[in-house]
Amino acid sequence: MRGSVVRRGAIYYVKIELDPDPVTGRRRQKCHSGFRTKREAERARIDLLSKFDRGEYVEPTQQALSDFLTEWLRAIEPTVRPGTFDWYSRNMHNHVIDHIGSLKLAKVDAGALNGLYATLLASGRRPSSRTGKGYSRAVLERAIELRASGSTLKATVGRLRSEFDEAEHITKDTLASLLRRHAKPAGGGAARLDPRTVNYVHTILHRAFKDAVRCGRLPRNPCDAADPPRGGQKSDGFQTWDAPTLRRFLESSASSDDRLHSFWVLLATTGMRRGEALGLRWSDVDLDAGRLRVVQTIISIRDKVSIGEPKTARGRRPIALDPSTVAELRTHRKRMLEERLLVGADFTDEGLAFHRPDGTCLRPESVSSTFKRRVKAADLPPLTLKGLRHTWATMALEQAIHPRVVQERLGHSTIAVTLGIYSHVSPTLHDEAADLIASLVLPPAGRRTQTS
Repeated sequence: MRGSVVRRGAIYYVKIELDPDPVTGRRRQKCHSGFRTKREAERARIDLLSKFDRGEYVEPTQQALSDFLTEWLRAIEPTVRPGTFDWYSRNMHNHVIDHIGSLKLAKVDAGALNGLYATLLASGRRPSSRTGKGYSRAVLERAIELRASGSTLKATVGRLRSEFDEAEHITKDTLASLLRRHAKPAGGGAARLDPRTVNYVHTILHRAFKDAVRCGRLPRNPCDAADPPRGGQKSDGFQTWDAPTLRRFLESSASSDDRLHSFWVLLATTGMRRGEALGLRWSDVDLDAGRLRVVQTIISIRDKVSIGEPKTARGRRPIALDPSTVAELRTHRKRMLEERLLVGADFTDEGLAFHRPDGTCLRPESVSSTFKRRVKAADLPPLTLKGLRHTWATMALEQAIHPRVVQERLGHSTIAVTLGIYSHVSPTLHDEAADLIASLVLPPAGRRTQTS
């Protein structure tokens, strides 16, 4: 490999002679440009020749970042879960390609990435595609009035359609956007992205650029020199209930003849994921033995529901059931059989333990919304449906159940994941450990050994 320094106007270039094309045998040259002095160009020539000798030389590419990321997403799609791919794709298109996608891949450096992160933190949230604009003040005021009276979004949409000609085609999504725009403080400025989201964008980019280095598109990963915002721990801010609050919710659910009462009980006593419980089939349950197996999950991506594999390899797992939960599931199965007889020939038998009256699978988002309404109706502290899983794990660790057992029941890939997410429980465990060991080797506090 040979190299030379060439001057063109006020700029110096380094011209590198590469190995001949292996197919055609033709001569190949690459130019590296942008050096202000001959000395800088000469240093770059020596560095490039040294990299070539070490096998680290990467030919300059003119590929745009947007083209590379689009190509990369297509390549990894078969290797990740559908939900993961959708999340990768949306973050790359919305937060990277839309901002710096026109940059050449070879020109992406730490400065460009830090500038991107700063932009996303300041004004990175994309506006909703459904803005709710175009409706009169009367429609907005009536919607606010109906929602304040406890009307659901669906019921509010129905009332608006019947009361206003202009609202004939209004949807729940449009109404929700209309209400959000009204609730936004005046002069609130651009919507910002949460640091955790920006940190996640950085994580995806790091993986993409790592593949670019491996494939010879880049000499090094620019994310290694970038400064993403601290994303915080996943456990930051999640809410849980204590045992009495959870008991009150389940009692309220049972007394109201809630069709999903057994579903809430199963989540509360096993810590299963929402999709795992929705994907549970009666063939996966052995009530006599008090066991069930998690073998599939319900996945919802952009309103499309499908059946997929558990989230992790350890997600395929057996779960022991307590006698009370077994009794609840027996009652639930009897009720579902009676319901099936009423539906008759229109029933779609998918074998699911929890389903719509016609037998088809429940939509995950709909179940979460129903849970929020039940919590509100019971006048309890707000909690997301995933909060039931967090509540189970927190109570289990506080009751000194071994973290390995908690990990296996939750289906986490490693025990480190479990202890990392629920690190907020560890201070209590440390206190108990200190008291327990001290009680074995020390006299009670405040008492001295009497000597004669």
